[in-house]
Amino acid sequence: MVDTPAALTAIAMMAGIVYLTRMGGYFIGLQLRHIKGIQPVLEALPGCAFMAILAPAVRQGSSSEIVAMVCVILLMWRSNNVVLATSTGMAVLLLGGPYLDAL
Repeated sequence: MVDTPAALTAIAMMAGIVYLTRMGGYFIGLQLRHIKGIQPVLEALPGCAFMAILAPAVRQGSSSEIVAMVCVILLMWRSNNVVLATSTGMAVLLLGGPYLDAL
């Protein structure tokens, strides 16, 4: 448990910034939705934002993290089931991590 007021303030500020960013994006998306031709961009944006955060982390990751990410991407592509893909990626990390990192 963190007891310092500075850490708690930083956590609260990060939560506020994330909330404002999400709500700002939502309201901007509502205004842009009426512009012709921007709908495909708005539909692809959440996946692009997720990959922009995830790709650098995976690039610096171990072999088990890279294998888990490939499993998640392939399952999402084939099944379009977030729960199945995420749980499979976590299972690869938990069960196969020690074995894959030893390679």
